[in-house]
Amino acid sequence: MSVAPAVLLVAAALGTTRAVEFVPAPVVWLAALPAIACVGYVAGLEADAVFRPGDIDPPMPEAADAATVLAVAAGAPLTRLLAVDLGLGVVVAAALVGLLADRLLPSYGAAVYCGAFVGMASPVVFGGLPAVTAAGLLAGAVFVAAEEVFDGFGGKLGTTAFVGCAAIALALGADGGSGSAVSGSTAVGYALAGAAAAGVTYVSSVHLEHGPVQASALVGLVGGLVSPALLVGGDGIAAVVFCASFAGMADPGRVPGVGAIAVAGALCGVLVAATSLVLVGFGGKLGTIAFVACLLVRGLLAVGTDAVPVALPAPADGLRS
Repeated sequence: MSVAPAVLLVAAALGTTRAVEFVPAPVVWLAALPAIACVGYVAGLEADAVFRPGDIDPPMPEAADAATVLAVAAGAPLTRLLAVDLGLGVVVAAALVGLLADRLLPSYGAAVYCGAFVGMASPVVFGGLPAVTAAGLLAGAVFVAAEEVFDGFGGKLGTTAFVGCAAIALALGADGGSGSAVSGSTAVGYALAGAAAAGVTYVSSVHLEHGPVQASALVGLVGGLVSPALLVGGDGIAAVVFCASFAGMADPGRVPGVGAIAVAGALCGVLVAATSLVLVGFGGKLGTIAFVACLLVRGLLAVGTDAVPVALPAPADGLRS
C-alpha cells in the first residue's frame, strides 16, 4: 500500500511541468523528492508501530471478511451504473452510494464506499462491468488484508481502490484517458477549494459526530451537484472537493486539528492539478491523492514533534477513507 503514494508522487512530478503552466522542472523535483522521502518516513514509522517483533502469525480469514470483500465488490458496479448508464457523473454517483450505504448498512458503509471509488474508473480504463467488478473484488481483498495498516489516515479507502484498479488495468493492458492542463491560477483555486472542503468534512465528521463516511459523502454530493452548475470549470472543482473530503475523513489521532486538515486539503488541490494529465480515469486516484496529502502532513508533524504514529483501533463503521 505504501507503493501507491510513491507512484502518484512520481507521476505528479513527471506531469506537473506539462499539467500546470509556468512550473520549472527543477522546482518540481525539489518539492517531489523530499515529499517522497516524507511518505517513506511515515510508512516506516507505521511499519514499526503495526508489525512488532514476535507478531509472526498472520490473522486467519473469517466469514465476516468474505462479506466485506463482497460489499466492496458490490459498490463498484453500482457506482458505474449510476455514473455512466444513468448519467449522474462519477462524483455524484460515488457520493450517493457512500451516503446510502452508510445510512442503510452502517457496518459495511466504509467497504461499499471503497467499492464506489473503484466504480469511478473511466470506461476508457474498464469498458464493461466485469472488469469493474473484478477490480472491486481485488480491492476488497486488499481492504481486508490492510485493515490494521494506516488506519485513520484519510484517503486509505481510495488508495485501496486504486490498488485494485491498477492491478486489473495492468493485467488487461488498459490505458488511462486524456486530461487537460490547468493554469497556475486554477491550481491556486483548487488549493483553496481543497482546504475548505477538507475542513468542512473534518468538522462534520469529528465535531458534529456524523462519522467519516457520511461527512465525506455529503460534502462530495454537494460539491458534485453545485460546482458544475454554478462555476466555470466546475467539474474540476467538484473533483477537488471530493478528493479533499477524503483527507477530511482522517482521525484526529493521525492529523490533529482543522488547521492541519486544511493544509492536507490544500495539498489535495495542488496534487489534483499536478496529476491532471497522468493516471486519468483510474478509480481511487483522488483517494490516493488524499492519502498522500495526509501522509505528508503527518510526516511533517512527526518530524517537527517526534510524534510516532500508533495503530488505532478500527472505527465502528470500518476503515476510514
